[in-house]
Order: sequence, then C-alpha cells, then structure tokens
Amino acid sequence: MPTTSAGATAFPDVGTLARRLDKFLEQRGLTREAVRGEADQGVGAPLLAVAAGSVLAGFGNHRSDLDLLVLVENDRLTRFPIQSHEHGSLIDVNIRRASSVRDTTAALATHPWPRFDSVTEDAWNHRRRALNTVGRLALGLPLTAEPPWDEWHTSLHAAWLAEAIEGWWTMEAHRLALAARWLLPHRPHAAAVRTREAVTAALNARAAAAGELYFAAKWAGEKLKVLGDTDGLAVLRAALAPDIDVPRSLAAVEHLVGAPEGLHAVLRWATGVTATPLDDRTVVDRWQLRTVESPGVGLPPGDGDAVVWSGPADTGPPADLLRLFVHNLLWCALAHPDPEVPA
Repeated sequence: MPTTSAGATAFPDVGTLARRLDKFLEQRGLTREAVRGEADQGVGAPLLAVAAGSVLAGFGNHRSDLDLLVLVENDRLTRFPIQSHEHGSLIDVNIRRASSVRDTTAALATHPWPRFDSVTEDAWNHRRRALNTVGRLALGLPLTAEPPWDEWHTSLHAAWLAEAIEGWWTMEAHRLALAARWLLPHRPHAAAVRTREAVTAALNARAAAAGELYFAAKWAGEKLKVLGDTDGLAVLRAALAPDIDVPRSLAAVEHLVGAPEGLHAVLRWATGVTATPLDDRTVVDRWQLRTVESPGVGLPPGDGDAVVWSGPADTGPPADLLRLFVHNLLWCALAHPDPEVPA
C-alpha cells in the first residue's frame, strides 16, 4: 500500500467540525455552553477543552456519546475520567495534566519508533494511548483554548501525526499477523482472532494513508466507506466472516502493509509472568493460573523487561519458546534492530 501520509490535509476544517457538533447538540437540545461547563470539574482551570470522538470524526450515530478532552495544570493529576449525564446525554469527560500531554506529544513527534528499548508491553500500550489522545485532540473542535494552548492545538495539524498514526497501525498489523502465523499450527481459533485484528489494523493503516486519521479501530469499516474503498471493505468482510480463511487473510495483510522486511521479532514476558528455575528446567506461570515447564535454565526473571528472544521476523523462536508463546506467556512485538539484541 502507499506509504505517503495524507498529512495536514487529513484534518477537518473548523467549519466542518462545528457543523457536526452543532447537529449532534441540536438533536439533543444541548448547547455548546452546557458542554463547555462540563470542562470545569474542580481539579483545575481548563486550559484547553476540545469536543472530540466519533461525533466530530463524522462517524457518530444516535447512540453516540460526546467526548470532551480537557487539559489542566495540576501536578497531582495524570488523568481523571468522568461520565456526565447531567444534560440527559452522555458526555465522556477526560481531564489530563496539560504538561504531561504536551511532553508525550513532543516525544511522539521526535523519538524513533519502534526500537528495542521501546517495545515493552507497557511502552507499546502507552504509545497507543498517547496517539489516541493526541489524535482526538487534533481532530476535535476547541471550545476553550487559553494562550499558548490555542497555538499548541493548531500545531497538532501536522504531517508527523498523520505519519505516526499510519505507522502505528502498520506495525500493529505486522505484530498481530506474526502472532497469527505462529499460533496457526497449534491454536487455530486463536490464530483466527489475531488474523482478524491484523486485517483491521492493516485497513486502519490504509485509511490513515488516505486521510482518515480517527484512531479507534472499530470504525475501520466506516472509514473505508467514506473513502469509497470497496476493495478494502471486501477484505474486511472476508476477515470478519465466521469461516475466515486465515492464510488468505494473512496474505491480504501483507498486500496491504507489505512484508516486515528488516524488522525483528522481540519476545518479552507477558504481564503477570513468573519464571522459576528448577534443576534442569524453568517453570513459567502467569498469575498462578497457567503453568508450563520449559526445558533448560537461563531464562530471564519474569519480573523485568528483559528480551527473552529476538530474531528476524521471517524466522521463529526455538520450539520451547514458541510453546511458551502459544500458551500466552510471552508477548511479541516488532522493532528495527538498532541496537540489535543477539538471538
């Protein structure tokens, strides 16, 4: 698929956003002032309050709620979610510390990704959450914007964000497709689930490249409809079918995002894993609910982020480690091998 991002042209103009919001509010007998009033929840003066979510992205329906992202400066706050029904419709208020969001956004724009030191499970999920927050801010309509946060919000309408969102979905598609291939001979039903997720991620990357940047995965079909992408919709329908053809859908993923050339797989312990050496073997358990014996010793402790194995994406881990992965005891990511970790 094309890798050139749609860039700043992907961001709706203020007039379009205002019409979408006002239509939503009119249908519910709400006013902008009422929504703006939800921004002040007593944890700090709103520096930036942005109406966001599927409604502003153009995908909302009569069951949709309205997202309100609020930035305040409060050193005791990281995030503070509130669901408000005061006006008869759900307004999902998410209050964040302004300086933290600013710093995270700067890191997204400047730090190379993914690298071995940034593909822990926590860091991967942090990037996903950060892109979701910044993407919603960028695609939303400011209702309150104090200087200099008004200019900061405008600065989000940049090619780097479009490229970061497309890049995230591309890497996520590669990661999920690799997991599906490893699972297929051993747990075909789990492989089917990962394949559906990989196809959805690949189609979200395709939509982002064409200018649909809204980050939520579940709207992939609506994004493709807006773009008139009938081929993409056909791929999505095939992947969501109960009798999914896993090899065919995985081939579709590679057609959409290319082969993971130059990327290396990185295996780390999944969250909640403990690894206990016993004589000539290691007992690996997760939350004391699932336990597998692995031959040999020398595996890293289960309470850290050490790499258990890495190697080119077109290879696979040794059989004993693959068995741990199949049993959901290892977490898989992909990264550029710089610096490389020896296999």
